[in-house]
This record gives sequence, structure tokens and C-alpha cells, in this order.
Amino acid sequence: MTITAIQIGLDPDVIDYASPDFAQFRGLSKDALRAANEENVAVLRAAGYRVDNCLIDFGDAGADKARQWLDTKRYDAVLIGAGVRLVANNTLLFESIVNAAHVAQPGCRFVFNQAAKATPDDIRRWYPDPEGAVR
Repeated sequence: MTITAIQIGLDPDVIDYASPDFAQFRGLSKDALRAANEENVAVLRAAGYRVDNCLIDFGDAGADKARQWLDTKRYDAVLIGAGVRLVANNTLLFESIVNAAHVAQPGCRFVFNQAAKATPDDIRRWYPDPEGAVR
């Protein structure tokens, strides 16, 4: 059975790229983030994974949207973007997404990207074969 994944990350349109929260991501812009996001989904799909892309807002609105997507279908992998994980002001958002996934997707693997670029290597740490055994 094909490995399914959901990529959850901040919508490029909601980020203030000049804010101190996002200064750690050198060269990040709306266009660069959108391109990296779309490329990552395309590369993962081309590698044989089934991937959904959930772009969220900050705070409760973002957590609610992620929860709705996580409740919709089963995923083997939940990818959570660096803008959610690595920005201190997003800790509660990150926590909400992890707990929602824990409830809605028991047995899923959490996958965290190591860079803001497209690569199936992150998901391959847990699922080296997109047609591999599921849970």
C-alpha cells in the first residue's frame, strides 16, 4: 500500500518575513517559501508517496485547520514544517498539531524537515519505499 503523508506548514501569505521570529531563516520570502513548499510536494509525489499539503495560519485558526485535515483521512507520516516547529512563538501551535495527530493518526510517524528545500529523504528515514509496509 502506498505511504500517505500530510505536510503541514505555515501559509506563505500569513508570515511577516521581516519579523524577528523569521530572521533565523535567511533569504526566506513568500515566493521562496511557496516554491519550496510546492516543490517538496511535487518531489515526494514523483517519488511515489501520496501527499496532501495543508497550509495553515498562526494560533487557534491554524491548529483548527490542521486538526480538520488530520481527522479527514489516515496518514502514515505527518510532516510539520520548520516555521511551526522552530519559532518559539509557535510552540502552542506546534503542540496542538502534535496532539491532534497523536489522537487522529495513532501509529503515524512524525517527520521533520532538515532544510527548507524539497527532498524525499526526510520521509525516507521512516519509509524508504513509498510502496512499503504500512504501520
